[in-house]
Amino acid sequence: MALAVFTSAAARAATPLHITSAELLNLPAHGYSAPPYQAQDVAEVLQQGKWEKVALPHALVRPLLPPGASDVDTAAHSVNGAEGPPTTVSWYRMRVAAGAENGVPDALYIPRWKTDGQLAVYGDNHLLYASHASVYWNGWNIPLWIPLKATAGAAVPHTILLRIERPRDSSGGISSLWVGESADLIWRYRLRYLLQIQLPYTSSAAFLAVGLFSFFVWCKFRSESSYLLLFYIAVASFLRTLHYHVGEGRLPLSDEWFSWLTVNSIYWLVLATHYFLNYLHRRPSRWINRMVLTVTLAMSVLTMPLVSGSLIDLYGLAPLVYVMLILVGSSVSVFGARQSWRARSGDGLLLSGWGLLGMLMGVHDWLLQNNYVSVESLYLGPYSNGGAFAIFMYIIFRRYIHANESVRLANATLKSRLQQREDELQESYQRLREIEHRQMLSNERQRIMQDMHDGMGSSLLTALLAAERGNLDKSMLADVLRNCIDDLKLTIDSMEPVQTDLLLLLATLRFRLTPRLESAGIRLRWDIDNVPALDWLDPRNALHILRILQEAFANIIKHAQATEIRVATVVRPDHVLVIVTDNGSGFQRAHESVRKGKGLNNQMRRAASIGAAVHWDSDDTGTRMTLQLPIHFPARH
Repeated sequence: MALAVFTSAAARAATPLHITSAELLNLPAHGYSAPPYQAQDVAEVLQQGKWEKVALPHALVRPLLPPGASDVDTAAHSVNGAEGPPTTVSWYRMRVAAGAENGVPDALYIPRWKTDGQLAVYGDNHLLYASHASVYWNGWNIPLWIPLKATAGAAVPHTILLRIERPRDSSGGISSLWVGESADLIWRYRLRYLLQIQLPYTSSAAFLAVGLFSFFVWCKFRSESSYLLLFYIAVASFLRTLHYHVGEGRLPLSDEWFSWLTVNSIYWLVLATHYFLNYLHRRPSRWINRMVLTVTLAMSVLTMPLVSGSLIDLYGLAPLVYVMLILVGSSVSVFGARQSWRARSGDGLLLSGWGLLGMLMGVHDWLLQNNYVSVESLYLGPYSNGGAFAIFMYIIFRRYIHANESVRLANATLKSRLQQREDELQESYQRLREIEHRQMLSNERQRIMQDMHDGMGSSLLTALLAAERGNLDKSMLADVLRNCIDDLKLTIDSMEPVQTDLLLLLATLRFRLTPRLESAGIRLRWDIDNVPALDWLDPRNALHILRILQEAFANIIKHAQATEIRVATVVRPDHVLVIVTDNGSGFQRAHESVRKGKGLNNQMRRAASIGAAVHWDSDDTGTRMTLQLPIHFPARH
């Protein structure tokens, strides 16, 4: 059912009238004048001329060289006597044969009026449209949509007149025309407008946005010249294609300056692209660098309106200028492709290939501009921006992926090297730990051997000498053996891990000495308070403390005839005091027998070796020994 309805509607739809023939009248003139409001105002002129039947689209081929002074009518007078440059007024006359198949036409669609000058459109001699732009840049690439019944009571015209007033040495042309109902014509106009204007302009604007982004990147990273070159290429491309999209209204620049900008921007584009290719293949050549730079600077200076106003007719020489441009651009593309092939640069080959394709597009546009190709053909130059945009985005994407891959590989390499370094450090640390452990065992063996030599060995040697002299009795033997056992116990106790805990070390001493004190009939008072940890307390220093205290207890048992010993601790800001007090008979250090004794000197020597100090106070009521231990950083020897 839906298909039947659509088929029926299509069958009823009117077919637009496609006008493919016209009559042409060319009239010489001088200067530019506003089009008359009604064509009847020049009816006599139109009747005097000879109309020529032409096919649409129709074009006048433009000469490569501008006409000389002898080829131009130097009598600078128009039909009304006004002075001005030589011009030609071309009139196209078309008949509108309305029929049932065409419906009631209410719109005129002109795909392109590709000509210089100004255009006026008449319907049955009444003015329907008049361009009001510049002479040369007048929106010739923009399709026209002209309502035929825009005013109340307007009738469908039977005759359409096109008036084109253009410079005499310029080309001209008009496409075929379409007349019909708006609903049947609008899609043609919109499609043409999309292809000729919107799509190329959008790609140019997108490319310019990427160029601006590249410029800001270059401002941040000045060493990356490729981003600045990309900015130049984007700006030059945008300026080059600007004349395809503008011109419906009068430009803010004069025709001379806009012509200079249009012509030279493509030279700037070729120059920037050449240096970008040098960046890609890294094989620049001085001669072609100088050639491209010299041609670009020469063209920019010689064609400048301030310089060329009296020397060069830029618009008249435009065909030859574009021929030179195609030669220079092709040389740049071929050289870039050759150097990129040698350098194995895929990006350079891609850009060079697009440059060659762009030159072929330029040849097509040059032929179209000079009317060697149908007027209704599309210019391919505006589409080059879209291709260039895609290529440069691809190159930037490749650079981005390559940079990310380089960072990833660098991170992986760094991680591998770091892991390797960690393994080496771990292995070195393990070796150092082994060496340290072996050194610690060796030092501990030496310490134990030295302590056994100084303690138990000395006692056994004394007993041996007494036995050899026959002075060893039972009591002396028991005393020697008891001292040897005590030395052996102290040596074993010093090997226990005390972990900087002085109280644990004193508790071990109490456990060892209590049985001996009890057998000697001496009572032990234990007044120990908490003390801070001593970070320097290791097995070696612990043995020194135990021997100092052991010597103190041995002296009390042997000489003091005490009945009570009191052990206490006191904490000072920087020291811990271990105080041993007895209630014995005391002693005088100044006494000769005391001064010659080795026990007190051994205690002082051991205390000094661990950064501690020991002193005694003695009177008739007893003796008090004070061992002063530092809390931090003792002087080690």
